[in-house]
Amino acid sequence: MKKIKYVSLLILMLGLLFASCNRDITEPVISSNPTKSTLSEMSFPGQFNVNYADSLMTFSWSTVDFGFPASITYIVQVSPTQDFSKNVSALFTTQTLSGTAKVSDVNTLILSWNYAIGTSATVYYRVAATVSPNVDTVFSAVKSTSLIPYDAVVNYPMVYVPGDYQGWAPDKAADTYSLLYSYDFNSTYTSIVRLVNTSGSQTNFKVTSNPDWNHTNYGFATLIKTGNDYSGTCSTNSSAGNFTVDNGVYVLTIDVNALTISLTKTDDWGIIGSSIPPYDWSADENMNYNGQRKMWEITGDFKAGEFKFRANDDWTLNYGDDGNKNGGLKAGGDNIALSADGNYTIRFDPAKLTYKIIKN
Repeated sequence: MKKIKYVSLLILMLGLLFASCNRDITEPVISSNPTKSTLSEMSFPGQFNVNYADSLMTFSWSTVDFGFPASITYIVQVSPTQDFSKNVSALFTTQTLSGTAKVSDVNTLILSWNYAIGTSATVYYRVAATVSPNVDTVFSAVKSTSLIPYDAVVNYPMVYVPGDYQGWAPDKAADTYSLLYSYDFNSTYTSIVRLVNTSGSQTNFKVTSNPDWNHTNYGFATLIKTGNDYSGTCSTNSSAGNFTVDNGVYVLTIDVNALTISLTKTDDWGIIGSSIPPYDWSADENMNYNGQRKMWEITGDFKAGEFKFRANDDWTLNYGDDGNKNGGLKAGGDNIALSADGNYTIRFDPAKLTYKIIKN
């Protein structure tokens, strides 16, 4: 009997304990009108140009009060429209009250919005604060700044790749897209080169340190083919022979100190469409890789109509507009419109999936 009383007493005490715990729990109450961030004016040192490409643009703001203690994630957003109705991009995400973005990254965004180089563009920016997918995002007031997008061309050190595919002319390397660049300003030079000799199935080439034959040139020492790729060593001996590879488009890399060379087969990009000769979607016009810009490009006379980018003269890999008509691309996307006949430079970045149409 005593045992039953003890058990009953224990159950009663546990019930009182749970009731007390339930009364002590305070559910967070989300404010129906959270305090927004106050966003400071964006600032950066120097000027908005290629010489300050790596400079940092600084954004800062005050905290948002959701009505309860919370871990808040802040996202700095930019857009070319004041109401952020299109082309909204996130510069960075943080849980602090400030952050930075490179001048070069902002410049790339402005150009992706199809603003012309050298033409003033209004950039709108705001900070978005989130605590949960189930809680509405809180946005700061929108601020703006005027920036002039620049031509982001860096003068990298270069070497030259003359060969039978371009007339053995190191002085014509810029015109024939036969240049390699040292992106890290060291002894390694690389780029994508179309090594195609129209009079045969193989291409011969050398590498020269200057746009002539009077300075150091790098010729064949060894070259081993593995699948579609090559690797080997160079010689600076004046009697060194030519490198010989199968026709193709390669990422060509040379280290002029280690005297090593490699060629990795890669995609060959072109454009096709009713705007592009022969204007009937039957054949591609080859693009060339501009290693200084790190983009494929082509300049020519094109007609009003449509076109797309595709690799290797085939539809397996092709890109069209992402549907927003904003310079963005997606695989198999919409045809890209060209509004009028004229001479154009068209650029394509398969890494960032962006393109640019420039009327000359």
